Amino acid sequence: MRAFVRFLLPVCMLCLAIAGPVSAQTPPSDDPGAADIEDVDGLQVILEQQRELRASLDAGGIEGLTTRENNRVRDAQAEVFAITEGKSRLNELDINEKVALENALQKINTYVQGSAAAADGQTVCWRERVTGSKRKTTRCGTEAERLQARQGARAYLERPKVCGENCGGL
Repeated sequence: MRAFVRFLLPVCMLCLAIAGPVSAQTPPSDDPGAADIEDVDGLQVILEQQRELRASLDAGGIEGLTTRENNRVRDAQAEVFAITEGKSRLNELDINEKVALENALQKINTYVQGSAAAADGQTVCWRERVTGSKRKTTRCGTEAERLQARQGARAYLERPKVCGENCGGL
């Protein structure tokens, strides 16, 4: 079961990264009626995979995860289902919803992979305001990179603003 889940989530993340419709075609044959093309959107694939994962959780949890981790996966899944409620395609989500969906899926992936190294290597996206503008941009990176950027900004703000004699060797 764990091998299935490890396969399932990277496929889910790939679908989200494409952020567009995925076409599934039936192989060509001599029968003219067999040339139907079924349009499958990435959001539907993600939701189906999350339903399968939920069924695994309901059947006793994911092997190797604690009860707390199983509950965190359920909470992240609740975010996924709340964000996608009433939506049938990925292009119906606005940028903030896509960022929140990506983060929730990454949380699920981190818990299923089950390691502290995976948590630091978890890809997250965040919205930040461009200096001197009200425009926001989306930045993506690992959790460790995000924390490093926050700590660097905090250290910059905590530096002394007024410099007296022999201040920092200047």
